[in-house]
Amino acid sequence: MSTPSLRSRLMYMAILPSLLAALVVGGYALVNHVLELRDTNAQRQQLITDSFAARLESLPDNHRAGQERLLRGILEEPNVRAAVLTFADDRPPIHAGPRLRPATRQQTTVTGLRTLTDSSWQLSRQIQPGVAATLTVEFSRDGQYIAILEGGITLVLIMLAVILLAMIPAMRFSRQLTKPLGELGAAVRRIRDGDLDTHIQTGATGELGELETALRQMVLALDDAQTELQQNVDQATQDLRETLETIEIQNIELDMARKEALKASQIKSEFLANMSHEIRTPLNGILGFTKLLEKSSMSPRQQDYLNTIHKSAKSLLAIINDILDFSKIEAGKLSLEHTPLNLHDLIEDVQTMLAPMAQERGLEQAAIIYSDVPVNLLGDAQRIRQVLTNLVSNAIKFTEKGSVVVRAMLEEDRGAEAIIKLTVTDTGNGLSPEDQKSLFQAFTQADQSAQRHEGGTGLGLAISKRLVEGMGGEIGIESTPGSGSTFWFTLRTERDPKQRPALFSQELTGRTVTLVETDEYGRLGLYHMLSHWQMSIREYHDLNAMMDAVDRGELTRSDFLVVGLPAVANEPNLRQIVDNLAALGQPMLALSNNPETVSRWLEDYPHCQVQGKPATRQRLLNAMLAIHGENTGQILLDDRHCEPLDYPVNVMVVDDHPGNLKLAKVFLEELGATVTACDGGEAALKAFRDESFDLVFMDIQMPGMDGKTTTARLREQETAGSHTPIVALTAHALESERRELLDSGLDDYLSKPISENQLRHTLEKWVLKTTHDDLAPTAEAAPDENRPVFDAQLAHRRAGGREELAGEMLEMLLTSLNTDRPAISAAFDSEDDDALLEKVHKLHGATRYCGTPRLEAAAKALEEALKTGSDREHTGTLVSDLCDEIVALEHYCQSPEMAD
Repeated sequence: MSTPSLRSRLMYMAILPSLLAALVVGGYALVNHVLELRDTNAQRQQLITDSFAARLESLPDNHRAGQERLLRGILEEPNVRAAVLTFADDRPPIHAGPRLRPATRQQTTVTGLRTLTDSSWQLSRQIQPGVAATLTVEFSRDGQYIAILEGGITLVLIMLAVILLAMIPAMRFSRQLTKPLGELGAAVRRIRDGDLDTHIQTGATGELGELETALRQMVLALDDAQTELQQNVDQATQDLRETLETIEIQNIELDMARKEALKASQIKSEFLANMSHEIRTPLNGILGFTKLLEKSSMSPRQQDYLNTIHKSAKSLLAIINDILDFSKIEAGKLSLEHTPLNLHDLIEDVQTMLAPMAQERGLEQAAIIYSDVPVNLLGDAQRIRQVLTNLVSNAIKFTEKGSVVVRAMLEEDRGAEAIIKLTVTDTGNGLSPEDQKSLFQAFTQADQSAQRHEGGTGLGLAISKRLVEGMGGEIGIESTPGSGSTFWFTLRTERDPKQRPALFSQELTGRTVTLVETDEYGRLGLYHMLSHWQMSIREYHDLNAMMDAVDRGELTRSDFLVVGLPAVANEPNLRQIVDNLAALGQPMLALSNNPETVSRWLEDYPHCQVQGKPATRQRLLNAMLAIHGENTGQILLDDRHCEPLDYPVNVMVVDDHPGNLKLAKVFLEELGATVTACDGGEAALKAFRDESFDLVFMDIQMPGMDGKTTTARLREQETAGSHTPIVALTAHALESERRELLDSGLDDYLSKPISENQLRHTLEKWVLKTTHDDLAPTAEAAPDENRPVFDAQLAHRRAGGREELAGEMLEMLLTSLNTDRPAISAAFDSEDDDALLEKVHKLHGATRYCGTPRLEAAAKALEEALKTGSDREHTGTLVSDLCDEIVALEHYCQSPEMAD
């Protein structure tokens, strides 16, 4: 709603007082007029009634004709409607005029009775003494109403006249005020538009004249300021021109310095890559052959020495990785792997590696992995282990007494993807809010005294934070001073579609076990392990409670007695406790931070075994089976990925280092592959001419002909339509080098030191994708109609033999197809190649886990066409083929054949 103008408001201010005054005065006059009119009418009516009553009294009682004449005379009086003379005896009344209206209310006056009806008054008067009768006269109210209406109309006319008279001076005054204001407003608008030559002359007086004078002065001041501003602008322009010349000179100097810095950074990157290669190459041999040596028969002492060598080599590798990781993080070139891992094994490995450190401080370790957590995953096991090792070692370092507990829980289940939360809780002194704010910064430690005692650079948590964020997770801390700390981080991981059976032994199912452990978290971790093997568990919180139960005869014999012993230094009577436990005669497994000492105490008890803390599933299972008389002396392998492949594979390995060459050959042969080992590029070229291979592992840094040159020569020898996957096998660690290798013709990249898991995953990824895929060697060239829409055997193989998982993966694919097909069509129609490639790549990846060879081939063909920049006509044909295959799969899954 627009605001009223000044002129309108002036008119309102002039008219409203006059209107109010007229209303008040006129209303008062009208009320008085009405009251006076009512009193006058009442008096006149009373006089008329009394007058005719007196005349009737003067007539004889039986003079009816005279009485009728008088009544008719009453009707001629103003406002008289009717008259009635009613006799006291039986004579009929005399009427004049219409019938009287019914009464609504009666009033008694001094002279008679006054009756009110809906529109009249009725006055009654007794006729005495001549006639014993009553005279009733009815007066109409119409005359009074007309008089009141006339008074109201007169009042309105007077008010209108007053308003008109008030408007005349108001209009004149408003014109005198608003005209100068309008001229001043127009002048201000011209000044706003930059016209400082505006002449202001309105002829106004008083305050408006003062305003006009002020505006003229303002215009003069603005004109002076504009002139001064222009001078300043000219001067600033000159200064800026000189400054730009100076900046240009500085830019040239900075560009030269930048080129020198880039050259220095390149030299640094080359140095880091060379240092990584030179150190990782011998470490690869050390770690690999210790892994192989672990599988041979050794005494416990030799096994312990070998474990020490293996852990020391891994520690050295971890130090190298920290230095390289921080450098790569600074350069933004950190890369992550995507290989199979077992979360349970990973957590146990970290705790076992840090067990000596925890035992030295007298701390208990425990791992609690909840049953719904998927343990077979795809991710970067080395990076997850690195983060977890850093958090656990820090917790041990800053905890004086108590325990360090690792928990793994499923935070969100997304089918093929799972978000897992890992926490590390200690019973240390906790951290203040100030320390927590800077905890994840580089070269920072919360407790500098601990840094001096324990060592450390302060890089661990900063690297851990970047690693977790790089894996799509978050990291944080919850701590209260004096109440310990809980570090947590989340992992966004994929489930490994080739699930392997978990470590399990049917011999333990249904067996009874008595579990004694004073540490609450350690007892909970053991309880989860034993219950996973479907054992019947009876728990005791301390040794004294269990011995009391034995004395009372409440503890019946169990198949196993698992006892967590306190540290020797903390329990002076521990030898007696161990002897008492062994004397029970039950098969016993003692868990101790000092397994050597306790083993000497139990040498005379063949039914007892000792294991170090923390207990792992593998050692716990082996010990319990040994006590039970099963698999004595046999080491059960938890690494199911070491099982031989179920299809023939012919592989060539090229490496100039004899140790690495032999190690890779042994690993691959244990997987069931036929291996051709070549110590250089020339030997590889000769072997490639003489024989066809399913996969080639290629070392990059070799004397003479390096890996990239050898790869280029191998590509030249390939026949038309054939392609042998070549995987780089190198110790170089920078992401830029990885992209360079992939661009030079290699298909994939493995960083040393390598493991059996990595080799198996690479074989399954590339060999299964080419020669031993569910698409037969000739299937790539076979027409689509010769391939099945859905291959149940293929789905079974790709799900690792698990029917339930195969069904779940197919159901997830079908669910996604409902949105994928319209999204792919829409992206193609809108010529959004980036969105189209993203959708097709995602669909292609999903088909890799299902038995849908035709849909997989169509998605692969379209993805390759998009990546190579094919023309739109060819791409459109492939899009149409892909949509047809989606429809075919949907129809097939709804058919009776699929239901059967």
